[in-house]
Amino acid sequence: MIKFFRKIRQNLLSEGKNGKYFKYAIGEIVLVVIGILIALQINDWNEDRKNNNTEQKLLNALQMEFESNLKILEDNIQLNDSNIKNSLLLGEYTSPTLSSFNEKEISLLMLGVFKDEPRFFPIQGTIEEIINSGKLSIISNSNLRKALSDWQSKLDNINRQEVYVVERRDIGHEFFIKEGNFRRHLNLISVGKNNITASKFADNDFAFLTKQEFESQLYLFVVASKNLKENFYLPLREDILQIIQLIKSEIK
Repeated sequence: MIKFFRKIRQNLLSEGKNGKYFKYAIGEIVLVVIGILIALQINDWNEDRKNNNTEQKLLNALQMEFESNLKILEDNIQLNDSNIKNSLLLGEYTSPTLSSFNEKEISLLMLGVFKDEPRFFPIQGTIEEIINSGKLSIISNSNLRKALSDWQSKLDNINRQEVYVVERRDIGHEFFIKEGNFRRHLNLISVGKNNITASKFADNDFAFLTKQEFESQLYLFVVASKNLKENFYLPLREDILQIIQLIKSEIK
């Protein structure tokens, strides 16, 4: 093809048709430019198609990831609520003097307050791949891009509050470890489950329940737990629901 165009130009020059030669040369340049533009456009279409396919795969993976995270968060909220409920029930026993009580009942309340800690550990394989690989720009929805880029900072804020809650719980638990009989406690709440035999020490008298400091720590734990739910977990739940909705709106 190049030889063909060159031959035409040479014939025009040899015949002295300079005007036609220059017109032809300009036309040839225009054709070359058009060809380049068409090639670039085809390349752009191919890149757009690849990006669209990649985006759809990421969106489907993100939907499954955030729906799983929603379930994890709701389980965490339920655990946090249970800790608050048991703490308030245990608080009914705090007093300058202890009245009669059922040792196993108190042990079960202590278990309900101090056994499990609320910690939100979401699944993050897909979102980390998107952020770390620079694929965030493939997400076409600007609101979804912003929500994904803000995700980690929100998790960091929640983690700080969770750490504070767990610290309050641990301080309260220390009263029982230092002044109670943990072996007897285990024996009462897990008879036949883990071969914990009865302690030879006296029954738990739960004397720490008569201490004002324990009561203050217990209710600080309650307040911190409520704050964790109202100002961190519930807003995050709304964020996750919004992210899921944005993802669904982009899936074709």
